[in-house]
Amino acid sequence: MEGQHWLYAGDAGQVLYEEIDVVKKGGNYGWNVKEGMHCFNATNDLKERKACPVEDSAGNPLLDPIIEVENSENPDGNGQTIAIVGGYVYRGHALPFLYGKYIFGFLSADEENPEGKILVAKSSTIGLWSYEKLQLKSYPKDLGQWLKGFGQDQNGEIYVTATKELGPQGNTGKVWKLVFAQ
Repeated sequence: MEGQHWLYAGDAGQVLYEEIDVVKKGGNYGWNVKEGMHCFNATNDLKERKACPVEDSAGNPLLDPIIEVENSENPDGNGQTIAIVGGYVYRGHALPFLYGKYIFGFLSADEENPEGKILVAKSSTIGLWSYEKLQLKSYPKDLGQWLKGFGQDQNGEIYVTATKELGPQGNTGKVWKLVFAQ
């Protein structure tokens, strides 16, 4: 991924799964036939269909995501977030251990508490990418805020936007720059 300049999209799912996709011209990511890599059931969004097509009506393949996360509402109980937040490939110089890795996040684990998290993914040539929580010295558990988005400056450094308000109101918004903690 280090030399790639792909377009990534954070795709908030319906109820069961969240995903990150690599956008390709004319690509079909399967909505509303698939949610993540799973068959979407339009008549009962809490239950997957057993089978789904692998291509659209024009014969184009349905593209799978590179990252898939279970939604907190997923009845299997392994959900991690209510929405995924797309990010950037790190291309800065202040955090060399992150260079070439995809930085993204979770809005929060549930709709009641602001528990945003920042994650880092390592690319894979096959299947889903692995990811892990980025350990932050100032916020070891979670951000204590709703993670709203990411930005990247001309030097490739990453910024995080967060707030204590779930919706677009209030004045608790913050912008943080990811830096190395001594």
